[in-house]
Amino acid sequence: MSARRLSTEDRGAIRVLTLSNPDKRNALDFASLVELEEACAAAARDGVRCLVFRGAGDKAFCSGFDIAAIPTGPQEGDRPDLAVERAMEAVEAVPCPTIAFLNGGAFGAGAELAATCDLRVARPGVQLGMPPAKLGVVYAPAGLRRFLHLVGPARVRELFFTGRPVEAEEALAMGLIDRLVPGDGAAPAALALAEEIARNAPLAVQGMKRTLRLLEAAAERGFTDAERTEIAELRRRAFESDDVREGRAAFLEKRPPRFGGR
Repeated sequence: MSARRLSTEDRGAIRVLTLSNPDKRNALDFASLVELEEACAAAARDGVRCLVFRGAGDKAFCSGFDIAAIPTGPQEGDRPDLAVERAMEAVEAVPCPTIAFLNGGAFGAGAELAATCDLRVARPGVQLGMPPAKLGVVYAPAGLRRFLHLVGPARVRELFFTGRPVEAEEALAMGLIDRLVPGDGAAPAALALAEEIARNAPLAVQGMKRTLRLLEAAAERGFTDAERTEIAELRRRAFESDDVREGRAAFLEKRPPRFGGR
């Protein structure tokens, strides 16, 4: 990828990161995930007080990982789920609060990016969806955890087992987004929220963000070694399966997938 997919704009103590891949509804790929990691490290280094993520244009926040960039087997290099996981860990590690402005649809890794942020502002008409079951993928535990904290186990099961997108109003009701702002007011509302946060004492805000993360971690029981091994094997088997190749092909050919369970 020669062109950069992430642009940066500073507005005082606020930084806006814009995902820009308009031909693919701001989809992510391996290179743009690296850019995302670097941008998060830069925000921490530069003392940004609030970091806002958005998609370019008004059609999509992020359509997820670019299906065409998914390798069809482990011999082809890095796995996209591992690259996404590294990038989400970088977003989670940003010391200042993070806001996702959902100017359009968010799917897969795009929806996880929104879920990883501390707050989410959306406009009506936005859809969010998690389609890994339609692609033959076992989603990473860290990603499932992020959704679990937001919406609870029953909603997570429905989101991930069906792969059905949810409309913004339903996402607001279930806690997947925090604010739903009509029309042209959504972008100013997201920036106004960021400015309100940025005016507060940064050590206090960042200290509370870190404490909340620690409280979440303390509430969870860590996996045993056997459970970690089992999860890794489930993910490996799914990623190397015929089904994941069929899911990729069906998406690119715009047809329903025909999964065989192997």
